Amino acid sequence: MFGLCAGPVLLRCSGSQDVRQWCSDPCVPEGNHTEEQQRTLTRTLSRDTALSPEWSTMRKKNEDSRADSHGLPPTPQVYMGACFSKVFNGCPLKIHCADTWVLPKTRDQYLILGAEEGIYTLNLNELHEDTLEKLLPQRCTWLYVMNNVLMSISGKSSQLCSHRLTALFEQRGHLQRRQGHLSLGSNRFTERIIHKKFAVSVKIPDTKGCRKCSVARNPYTDSTFLCAAVPSGLVLLLWYEPLQKFMHLKHIAVPLPEPLLIFELLVLMSDELPQLCVGVQQSPEQENDQKLMFDIINLNGQPNPSSDNGTIKAVQVTQLDRDTVLIALEKTVKIVNMQGIPSQDLASELEFDFDIEALVCLEESVLAFWKHGLKGLSLHNCEVTQEITDESRVFQVLGTHRDIVLQSTPTENPSATSNLYLLTGHESSY
Repeated sequence: MFGLCAGPVLLRCSGSQDVRQWCSDPCVPEGNHTEEQQRTLTRTLSRDTALSPEWSTMRKKNEDSRADSHGLPPTPQVYMGACFSKVFNGCPLKIHCADTWVLPKTRDQYLILGAEEGIYTLNLNELHEDTLEKLLPQRCTWLYVMNNVLMSISGKSSQLCSHRLTALFEQRGHLQRRQGHLSLGSNRFTERIIHKKFAVSVKIPDTKGCRKCSVARNPYTDSTFLCAAVPSGLVLLLWYEPLQKFMHLKHIAVPLPEPLLIFELLVLMSDELPQLCVGVQQSPEQENDQKLMFDIINLNGQPNPSSDNGTIKAVQVTQLDRDTVLIALEKTVKIVNMQGIPSQDLASELEFDFDIEALVCLEESVLAFWKHGLKGLSLHNCEVTQEITDESRVFQVLGTHRDIVLQSTPTENPSATSNLYLLTGHESSY
């Protein structure tokens, strides 16, 4: 369909219908809450006990550039107000990952998709155009946007690459303006002789065969690290603000687990470099069977702790703050400190009635995603804060960096084209 078009454009059908098709609690009548009930809900969702400014932005550093961007309308956070806002209907791409980004020149917000067919973009300010545009032709299995730089695992060799987004968009606009005119392809020759310093896309050395990447920001030093798993071990990169790029920091020759299910950077207050968690194990202490142990790889040159205890099948490990980590197991989320001891300040365990596929931490609650929707539970009292269920669709989380991006296919026809959504209403975007 899209391969036969003159330009790198993918048509979609059904425009912007069903923008708020699935809501948390459609059975709740509108306008029936008393003033006292509304105050109670507001207190429940208040952020009086929010994290410190440093740790509340560890994963999502505030970006002033997004404040006046043009995309989906802003939404307030309300009780049971989460919605899957559909932004694309009937997408034939085989998508692996997604992120969002604001183009500085126009202030338009874009959805960036990494797929088998390449990297595509969707302008969230022009949903009426019903088009996805190809940005890069290489297969992409992971991507992350840092300022105006796109990092991706791309190509047949699965190599970590860096792309200057603003330059890519300018280049694409230039090529589109040239369409329909006779050309000898001189622009392609020019691209080949551009000095590497000014290249739009650059392959990161020694990262062929990259399996996974993890990004974390140290809130104390304001340093952002990217760690990549490669066949020879690990490659650690550091974001360098003056050059607006990730710089090579070190290579660490170390064996990695197979399969590599957990790959998460954890930040310590006392260390400049983060630690890498590659698994979760049972504690060897018989008197404390509730304690868990992180399978840690030190990135600062210190010896790695060794343990032969039984590995637990963890789905995800996510650091919430300085001394709190969430461990998603099959149907349970364990909340522990950095030593693996159950939390004393928050609920030590959250139970769900489905197999967890992805976890997203908010300031006062956690969202657990499963194949037919999501459920949010309070970190303090385990009360349900959000819930969406639609057993006619199978959902998959594509990205959670800035916005939560999902896709869905019909339960009865998993090979059908997918719909794309942004989760809204789960937190205030005003």
